[in-house]
Amino acid sequence: MKRLIGTAALAASAAMLLTSCGRTVGRADPAINDMDVNALSADAAEPVTDTVSMLLTPDSPEQREAELKMPDGYKLPQRCELEFKSVMQKPALPTGCEVTALTQTLNYYGFEIDNVTLSDLFLPQDWDGWFNMDEYYLGDPHSENGFGCNAPVLMRTAADYFDYIGSDWYPADLSGTPFRELLYQTDQGRPVIVWGTMDLVESESIYQFDLGCGDEFWFNDFHHCMTIYGYDLGKKEVYTADPLAGNVAYPIDRFEKVYGNMGSQAIVLAGSEESAGKDLSDDAYKKKWMRDRHPEWFGEEKTESGEYDYYQEYDNPVDFTEDAEEKDAD
Repeated sequence: MKRLIGTAALAASAAMLLTSCGRTVGRADPAINDMDVNALSADAAEPVTDTVSMLLTPDSPEQREAELKMPDGYKLPQRCELEFKSVMQKPALPTGCEVTALTQTLNYYGFEIDNVTLSDLFLPQDWDGWFNMDEYYLGDPHSENGFGCNAPVLMRTAADYFDYIGSDWYPADLSGTPFRELLYQTDQGRPVIVWGTMDLVESESIYQFDLGCGDEFWFNDFHHCMTIYGYDLGKKEVYTADPLAGNVAYPIDRFEKVYGNMGSQAIVLAGSEESAGKDLSDDAYKKKWMRDRHPEWFGEEKTESGEYDYYQEYDNPVDFTEDAEEKDAD
């Protein structure tokens, strides 16, 4: 059974409805709502990309950093469009636009994973409204009442997934990059995960709440995430895979403005062509990886070493116990 976020259940009868990435949320009376939805800040915390050790298998290529910077004086071609297939967030993840945008981008490179698995096993989730959206996805993406996350959380999700499969691939945070320079990435064959708003609504982060930790945040109720896979400068369009709408062409100028309003957040994935789409770790490695980070999923006590405290802060209910495995076999 999925938990509701902290006191969010108390807000169910609130008068004002907000929508975010497909969700419908009751706005609570401040007197009873001590949780927050996160604001998108342009100066979001730097993502930590070395929180897991890359224990590559003998078959894994050496990890090399890709050159992602657009060269000085580079002139973009008039048009670029990658062959990209959208993944829809509904019905499984009605408020899971970020993890779905990551899933469809992984799929583009041949990595076989669905958005539900990626969400349940790798997306850090805070269902109690304690942390901010630079640290965890706030809420439950399976529900209509989830909120969202910022680029640092998706960076960790992608890094953990690549580590889990023993890949040399990695996520690169391009947040703060001028929008037109993001188009260079697609020209180089790299789709770009970006934060925007639903239907490119130009709205502001104006609804203030308090997180359980006491921090104040603002939240844009049209918060959304999608993947850019091309553009047409002549038509002034950008091609996007929108988890709510599918493959859509949006006006470049409008997209650029909304991108800036949402903190100019962007991520690309990089790695060697020879390992693209390949799972290079074995079952024993995968089980140990999960057991180290989520012992409770295996019916075990949390470790006291402190090494994996981050993962143990949240309790996404995955059951890897032998009883569960036997039940699935039946």
